Amino acid sequence: MFGVSTAKAPGAKALASKSQAPRPAPGPQPPQGTPKGMPDIGRRIRAHRKLQRWRLLDLADAAACSESLLSRIENGLVMPSLSTLHRLSKALRVNVAVLMEDQQERICTVYEPDSRPRTTLSDCAEGDGSMAESLIPYAEDRRLEGLIVQLPPGGALCGPFTHEGEEVGLVLEGELELIVDGEIHRVRAGASFFFESDRPHSYRAVSVSGCRVVWINTPPTF
Repeated sequence: MFGVSTAKAPGAKALASKSQAPRPAPGPQPPQGTPKGMPDIGRRIRAHRKLQRWRLLDLADAAACSESLLSRIENGLVMPSLSTLHRLSKALRVNVAVLMEDQQERICTVYEPDSRPRTTLSDCAEGDGSMAESLIPYAEDRRLEGLIVQLPPGGALCGPFTHEGEEVGLVLEGELELIVDGEIHRVRAGASFFFESDRPHSYRAVSVSGCRVVWINTPPTF
């Protein structure tokens, strides 16, 4: 059992004095809108930028984005769209997997549905609602790159991109518009595609619900 306190209650004057005491100023608040579990893409972009001894402006110019956007990305305040992520990785001469995860040394890597390294669909996204999940862990000598790419309905055209290698994909949901060397293809759910990456290529979702695509590159170039 709990005992009963015999201490006298403070008088009304004491209570009034206590209630009028100044409150301490609030400490620094965390950035608003930063989603819990935001991937560490910004930190990795900053690390690779500093390895090349580039200023923010240098990388922003090379990746065709604003210096203010790059600063927000590096500080974890905004998640880059897939187009911006592609331009940043190309400017830094790394593939996107380098920016999404740390190098892993495993005999066999198994990702559960919710454990794949990914960018995020959040209020802090740059604005187009695109997302990528990595199917293949990053390693310096990797010869293959695999992603699940999710594209929003009505999104801007991603590209054009040109780089070495080959690409193959399978549309899981929705419909993809794929433009390769000027040819326009509509790729529906269940259909696949293949092309050589040195041909200029662009893509976007054209279905009302967006689309999801398994996208494989060799060598890793996204």
